[in-house]
Amino acid sequence: MTDAASTAPGAQVSSTTLRPGELVEAVDALRDSTGSVLVRGAGTKQDWAGAVRDPDLVLDTTDMNQVITHNPADMTVSVQAGIPLRSLQEHVGSQGQWVALDPASAAAGATVGGLLAAGDSGPSRQRYGGLRDLVIGVTVVLVDGSVGRSGGHVIKNVAGYDLAKLMHGSLGSLALIGEVVLRLHPIPPARRTVRAPASAPDATAAVLALAAGPLEPSRIAWSGDTNGEGTLVVGVEGSVEAARNAADRVVAALGEMGLKAQVLSDTEAHDAWSQHEAQVTGSETETVLALNGLPSELATVADVVRRSGAASDLATGLVSWAGVGMHVARFAAGEPRQLARAVQQVRAYAGRAGCSTMLRRRPQELDAHLDVMGAPPSSVGVLRAIKSRFDPDDRLAPGRFAGWYDPSSSLAGRRGNL
Repeated sequence: MTDAASTAPGAQVSSTTLRPGELVEAVDALRDSTGSVLVRGAGTKQDWAGAVRDPDLVLDTTDMNQVITHNPADMTVSVQAGIPLRSLQEHVGSQGQWVALDPASAAAGATVGGLLAAGDSGPSRQRYGGLRDLVIGVTVVLVDGSVGRSGGHVIKNVAGYDLAKLMHGSLGSLALIGEVVLRLHPIPPARRTVRAPASAPDATAAVLALAAGPLEPSRIAWSGDTNGEGTLVVGVEGSVEAARNAADRVVAALGEMGLKAQVLSDTEAHDAWSQHEAQVTGSETETVLALNGLPSELATVADVVRRSGAASDLATGLVSWAGVGMHVARFAAGEPRQLARAVQQVRAYAGRAGCSTMLRRRPQELDAHLDVMGAPPSSVGVLRAIKSRFDPDDRLAPGRFAGWYDPSSSLAGRRGNL
């Protein structure tokens, strides 16, 4: 295990950083420590949700980056949680397999454990499900240093809990994810991509029509800007002939809806999906808000984002993994009060529509003008009970879910005057 003084992303400063290379070292680090702890992988999600400020200890998992076992015949792989997804894809790709996951953050080095902790995924979720659907087993280290494992051989079973699903979206607030077992899929022999200019209403109609038809696209994305112009991108896969035929049929189907579509070359397809991924991440000066709803809400979400930005004199953009209702709104740089007003307007719509939201990127100054987490969900009582059971002293990622896990404490006490 290595240690060093470190400055973490997102204005998170710690005088002590430990880098365990093995599960037992992570166990020792948690068992022998006191105070607040931030578990960090590649650091690609440190801006998500509430900020963890000045943790006493940072546990950097990037040295836990090995493939433990890969069984191509069983189509499973066991890895240390700090392995970057792209490195894992290269490893299993040599056997014609892949982890059926394509989050935008993979290009920045996102780790398997970090992706599970963040609940992050991409447009291929439409066909393969999210990461929680690909996890066979997980090993975690609890805050007291004890080890819990679900799936496979049981070291210590936390009775009544599905650990993989609990870790999904927990943002490091429940335990350190040490090892993950994943199921794999064969790499499709061929992938083809169709692109068409489309407004948000036209794209919504197209998405719903494709979802109801026999073509079974593997992924669909749409992006647009303040002016309402946008681009729809549809991916299909299968055998070479099947993918070619499916792409031609998508072009024909979109044409019947009045959209001028074309099949892209491999290079054009790579560039098109990369552009969408870049918009999901957003630039360093943008405020990024994610909404999870329904594919049918794409046009409404696009209109709400556009109007919210216009009311605060902010340029906006929206990128949507339209087939699964995952929408990411971007607001250009502006005064904190302007940004807060725009975010709150989108959240108000989300509350009415039953969508969940999460701030993924924002200037630090924005935290003084709005509740970063927003209104808690109806399940907040269950979330608090689970947090209390796993981390009764609120040592792991304190502040990440501020206002949800700690309703009795003042947000003003954590971030200054709101």
